[in-house]
Parts: sequence; structure tokens; C-alpha cells
Amino acid sequence: MNLRALATTIVLAVAFSTTGTRALAQTVETGFLDRALRLYGVEYRYQVYVPREFRRSTRWPVILAPHGGGEYGNDGIRQTEGGSVRAIRHRPERFPALVVFPQSHADNTPDGQLKGGEAALAAMDKTVAEFNCDPSRDYLTGYSTRGNGSRYLASRHPERSAALVVVCGFILEF
Repeated sequence: MNLRALATTIVLAVAFSTTGTRALAQTVETGFLDRALRLYGVEYRYQVYVPREFRRSTRWPVILAPHGGGEYGNDGIRQTEGGSVRAIRHRPERFPALVVFPQSHADNTPDGQLKGGEAALAAMDKTVAEFNCDPSRDYLTGYSTRGNGSRYLASRHPERSAALVVVCGFILEF
């Protein structure tokens, strides 16, 4: 192969690989996706469940599903070990929505209140923007400690959610 033919082959290979990269970049991952945000200089990790059927052309509902008291941390994983996550993994077809699973730090603050609650709402906002969700179909749910936190967030930001579902929650105000 002469030098000119080799150069042409390289140029075409680069052009096709760049085109393929752009096409792949437009593909949306589905399943449980790791995400993080910074709030007041502190990293908060969360996961977003994206249904297999997700298409950007459709405006999807989004559910904010904070964890209970046993899943505090900063690994971004522990909050996906129980509750609604198990239900999604066993029957994903029953969840035609994106679901945000924020993780609060273990800082002795009741979930939903103060920074953990702000981080959960910020995770919801980032998800709505990233996946072109329908903000009029934002839902909030929580169980146990996060039942309290979900109720607290809904009482402070009633305009944010179309509905609230609290499971095994309690009322505690600070």
C-alpha cells in the first residue's frame, strides 16, 4: 500500500469512528445509573433508574424515592439495597418512570430536613434536566425515616410534587 492510500484509509477510519462516537453519545443508558452532585462543597451521590423503554422524545414522570434510616452513607450504593429498588429489579415493567434514589450522609439530621433534603431535591432537578422529564409529573415517596423526610419536603415545597406517598413515616419537626 502506498503512502497516499494509507493516509486515505486513516482519514476514512477516523471519520467513521467519529461519526460512530457521536451516534453512541446520543444513546441513553438504562437501568440503575450512578450520579453525583455537589452542594455547599460536599458531594452527594444518588442513583437514577431509567426504564429500558426510555426515549428522549417522550416526557417521562420522575419519582423521588429517598431511603430509610439504615441506608445513610456516601457510597451511592447502600440506598439501593431495599424497598422500591427490589420491586423495580423484580418487575421493571411496573415502573414506567424514572426513579431517583438520593443518599443522605449520616450526620444526625432527620432525612429530608436541612442539607440531605436539599441534596435530594437537587438530584431530582438534575434528573429532570438530564432526561427531559415532565416536571408536572414529579412524585415524592419515602418510607421509615424518609417517610418523615418526604412529608417534610412536601410541606416545605408543595409546588414541587404532583403527589406524595409516605410509608411507615412519622412526624418530627426541627
